[in-house]
Amino acid sequence: MKADTVQLVHIFGTDRRHVVPVFQRPYVWDEERNWAPLWSDVRAAAEEVETEMSGVPDAYTATPRTHFLGAIVLERMPPAPGRILAMNVIDGQQRLTTLQVLLAACWVAAREHGAENAEGLLKLLLNNTEQLIHKQHPYERYKVWPSLPDRDAFKALFAAKLPAERPGEHRLIAARRYFDDELRAWLAETTEPVERADALVIALRERLGLVEIQLEGHDDAQVIFETLNDRGTRLRASDLVKNTLFRLAEQQGEDVTDLHQKYWVPLEAARWGEEVTTGRFRRARIDLLLSYWLSIRTGLEVPVEQLFADFRRWLGEKKASAAEVLADLAHHGHAMQRMESLPGSDPTGRLLQVLDLLSTTTPVPILLHLQAKDGISAKQRAIAAGAIESFIVRRFVCGLTTKDYNRLFLSVLQNLRKVDDTVAGEQLRDQLAGQTADSRYWPEDGEFATGLLQRNLYRLLRGPRLRVLLGGLEAQLRGEKSEMGFSPAQAAKLSVEHLLPQQWEQHYPLPTEVPAEKARERRDEVIHMLGNLTLTTTKLNSSISNGPWSAKRVALTNHAVLLLTAASVLQASPGVPDGKIPNWSGGWTEDHVWMRSLVLANLANTAWPRPS
Repeated sequence: MKADTVQLVHIFGTDRRHVVPVFQRPYVWDEERNWAPLWSDVRAAAEEVETEMSGVPDAYTATPRTHFLGAIVLERMPPAPGRILAMNVIDGQQRLTTLQVLLAACWVAAREHGAENAEGLLKLLLNNTEQLIHKQHPYERYKVWPSLPDRDAFKALFAAKLPAERPGEHRLIAARRYFDDELRAWLAETTEPVERADALVIALRERLGLVEIQLEGHDDAQVIFETLNDRGTRLRASDLVKNTLFRLAEQQGEDVTDLHQKYWVPLEAARWGEEVTTGRFRRARIDLLLSYWLSIRTGLEVPVEQLFADFRRWLGEKKASAAEVLADLAHHGHAMQRMESLPGSDPTGRLLQVLDLLSTTTPVPILLHLQAKDGISAKQRAIAAGAIESFIVRRFVCGLTTKDYNRLFLSVLQNLRKVDDTVAGEQLRDQLAGQTADSRYWPEDGEFATGLLQRNLYRLLRGPRLRVLLGGLEAQLRGEKSEMGFSPAQAAKLSVEHLLPQQWEQHYPLPTEVPAEKARERRDEVIHMLGNLTLTTTKLNSSISNGPWSAKRVALTNHAVLLLTAASVLQASPGVPDGKIPNWSGGWTEDHVWMRSLVLANLANTAWPRPS
């Protein structure tokens, strides 16, 4: 490679095109981090020139200061007869594009103030010589030709007057407005705007420097791009993956414009750039897609932090066709979008809500694989989702570890890739049921019931896990025939209410037929049991929390809509033996709690079944 320190006039002052590959990321620079610092440098350079031109003693120096704007990496494209020389922009597209926006704003400002010399010189930095532009390629007039999503907005930059500002307009147009405003204010500060415009042009042409790195025949453009961008930059892992794939496609003789339009443009929709929370981190959805997809392909855990390195290693070992990889990625992207739009009434949609509540994503690659395989039926997907949810819920109720989940679910995933699609869900269920290690086994009904009847369940599960449990019981009570289902997302918005309050002393006297110490001990044992818990709105919870049962029962009767309350608190469940507790809703005692706990434990075994 050849590296030189050059002035801006070297970059834009000759007939040369700087072509950004169609597959590079769109324009992302903004005011705070990029436009404002650039304008600050340009203004400072122009004011230095202005001072030197003013004739102030000792203002002129033979070695004026150069303001460096960073580095660009270029690769000469094969020459074509009758065409303007083109340089492939390996790195620096954001910088070069922004400089063209600034120059366009400067050109407009010079025109508005009648600075004819400045206007003419600036036009030379914006357009290649008219006579050299190929008739069939009019875009060759531009010194920079940006990536595909930015081209329409880029062409609009060169209008003398922009249209009225609109919400959500392209970032390039916003950049032009920013520079227009700054230039207008700066030129208004002087009584000699023409002379200031001339000083600005001199500063732009001669006082702004860049490091231009031109690659030579033996240089690997992709390796250099990765070295410059893989660490400490705002490029996402997906940007690096994308660049690698399209450069490979070029080497394999593919039409990269067609591949980009067909397979990658859908992945540039706004939703894929949104950041979503996974565990303790926020990640762009496109990076998560790539992480899940690579886990499916490799059978290994792929943290987003290692995504690009793992992808590059896999691609090197696989020797895959770039077009096939892009097609597969696009297919999984469509499957992931479809999967994430599933309602809570769908078993997979419900499981995704459970995983979101629990802040875990370990089974998601399995769910994506099941969605992406067209030969797997909705029934098999439902069996798989139900098995995974039951496995997770039973284990956390029993206080079992989650530490081996990554390896377990990856092994399940790799097995799924080998089995017949028509029985994929059943195979997954049976594989989970066959686990015997302490860190992997699926608790059976008896152990699950024991876990549910723990006397400190509220404190052991707390927050999200408790809402998953109570919400699942509500959904089971409603059943498939109910007009309105109940999803984990709904449970997340509700509060957990103790029916027999934690501060019970004022309104819930101890029974007198047993010794006081024993009665208190028994009372304390049931406070945090499953049978003493329900879900209510936050407002209802705060209004009835420690009140007497008579008032609490009326409030629940008037406002509670969940069957978890209406069908097992305000009236006896069908599972309660006749006459066991006469006048069921007349009070709320330790006997009520124990009986309701047993009923709900039996219900839970039905809600989260496990094969024998």
